[in-house]
Amino acid sequence: MIKLMHKVDYISTFKAKLATMNAPIYLIPVDFSEVSKTAMRLAIDLATANNGSVLMLHFVDKKQAVKDAKEQFVTFTEGLSETELELVTTKVLVGNIYDSISIASDVVGASLIVMGTHGAKGMQKLFGSHALKLVSSTSTPFMITQSGNTSGPIKNIVMPYYFERESMQIASFAASIAKQFNATIHLVGSHHTDEWLAIKTQTNQTVLRKFFAEHGIKCELQNLQQRKTYQQELLAYAESVNADLLAVSYHHSDTFLPTMHSFVQQLLENDKQIPVLTVNTEDLTLTSGYSFIST
Repeated sequence: MIKLMHKVDYISTFKAKLATMNAPIYLIPVDFSEVSKTAMRLAIDLATANNGSVLMLHFVDKKQAVKDAKEQFVTFTEGLSETELELVTTKVLVGNIYDSISIASDVVGASLIVMGTHGAKGMQKLFGSHALKLVSSTSTPFMITQSGNTSGPIKNIVMPYYFERESMQIASFAASIAKQFNATIHLVGSHHTDEWLAIKTQTNQTVLRKFFAEHGIKCELQNLQQRKTYQQELLAYAESVNADLLAVSYHHSDTFLPTMHSFVQQLLENDKQIPVLTVNTEDLTLTSGYSFIST
């Protein structure tokens, strides 16, 4: 409990420091790897685009490791410019990332958690990667990237949708990113032979198009014909439009997809290393109609 209070005290102080700035906060869990460097670069680009700030956290299992980790942070950030360093705050905390990232995010009011992933290996492909375990731990949206992804302006966001309402809950988060970069959102639907599913999917498309239009966001439509698997056609389309970001809700689905774990995992591991924006919809409040789609 003492360790937990120390974490809350620190991140509360960080939030108070930024409160008068009314600036978005990008939270990065760091393990000092190349994928963490990629996440840092992406978060700094986001913060620069909208006058935000970056809080980088590293977790250690014992107090004796704190000093070494602080020294690693110095090396980790030494390639940043003075202007970029002004956007960044670093902190080493004693604890478990899976227990603490949700607390940290809630206390500072993080707009987004930006994280690099090493992908899934072995049994993780069956049960979901460590990245998805973290996504499940909080209602804060995640932007997950792979090592080697090149940073730059986000111009094209590919968002899959289907007949389930949960698939639409990523819309407000995707819209927020699109506004920052004046990006185009590509709504990618799926062809259904079942009349009921086709009607539900079309209804969701109509709601999404109206939502993006009302917020001044450019939107294009693409319906897949299922000549291959939905995942394969989705990624092929993303490549064809030079997508800079994939946006997908993370939720349980017993109908459209075999498992949401495997669907999102395939997107995280895409060969083109396109970052993925996702959020755990189970922790979001579903209300009547479509009022949960808001910014």
